[in-house]
Amino acid sequence: MGTASLAPSSFTSTSLAPAERFDAWQSAVSSAFVPLKAAAQDPESFDGYLRGQALGLVAVTEVGGDPVYVKRNRQSIAAGNPGVYKFALQRTGTCLVRQGQREALLTPGDLVVYDTTRPYDLTFGGHYSMFVVQIPHENLGLSQEQAGALMAQRIPGGEGLGALTSSLLTSLSQQLEKEEMAADPRAAAAVLQLVQATLLASVRPTPGVPTRDVVYLEAVSYIDKHLRDPGLSVSSVAHSLHVSIRYLQMVFADEGTTFSEWVRRRRLEHCRVELSDAGQRSRPVSAIAARWGYADASSFARSFRSAYGTTPTEYRDSVLDEPSEPRRH
Repeated sequence: MGTASLAPSSFTSTSLAPAERFDAWQSAVSSAFVPLKAAAQDPESFDGYLRGQALGLVAVTEVGGDPVYVKRNRQSIAAGNPGVYKFALQRTGTCLVRQGQREALLTPGDLVVYDTTRPYDLTFGGHYSMFVVQIPHENLGLSQEQAGALMAQRIPGGEGLGALTSSLLTSLSQQLEKEEMAADPRAAAAVLQLVQATLLASVRPTPGVPTRDVVYLEAVSYIDKHLRDPGLSVSSVAHSLHVSIRYLQMVFADEGTTFSEWVRRRRLEHCRVELSDAGQRSRPVSAIAARWGYADASSFARSFRSAYGTTPTEYRDSVLDEPSEPRRH
């Protein structure tokens, strides 16, 4: 899904007959991005270009030319809807971005994000260039609530993380223009991390911006505090950390595990500790299991045996060196 399959591409209208240029540019833009409708101030003398390349999980494209109005409506969405966000840097000129009830006027260096699954329109009032990073929804790490709050919001490119991101994307744009860009997954990871940090800084009340490592540490800490809750789920943790479910799953995958496997292992570890405690010898195995989120004793017994090669009762007896029932003489 998304844009990772975008091949290196370029288009310029200068070699075409004037009457053919605008339609050819519109077709090239719809192919490189998503289906769009466009209108030029002067289609008979229009000139435009684009150049793009896949970069790991994302695709980068610079587009520019004469004044133009671009619209993605419901008909365009129905014609092609890959489910991507566009994170854009205004390189030259200005652009008015509208999505939903919001609008952002961009000047050179400014940043904005908008969603291709919802209608939007862009108005370039003069000669312009814009550098766009296309990111599949599942790779951005935003919850739906966060995404909704960020769409069509101007991010100044002259301060804080916005300045750092603007500088990085400008450098990538220059590499793309000189055909010096390599499709290196590490570059894509760096771009994603900086974009994520920039966007999350706009929605989080604290100055700290979480990286994947921080999200992982926050997640495992939250899990440990809520292990006794039978309703603990990936969705509840993602909601608490203000990230998407898909992103949280990817964070655990990066650590070589899954959310469910981590929760299962931590619960079993706590159960094993309590089964080893002589002070809790009289406490039923089922009560210990229930205390750590296992509502079903038989399911707990199967999980415990799978992890440790023995039943909970056998484990308790072996550790405490005491049979499960008093021997009768």
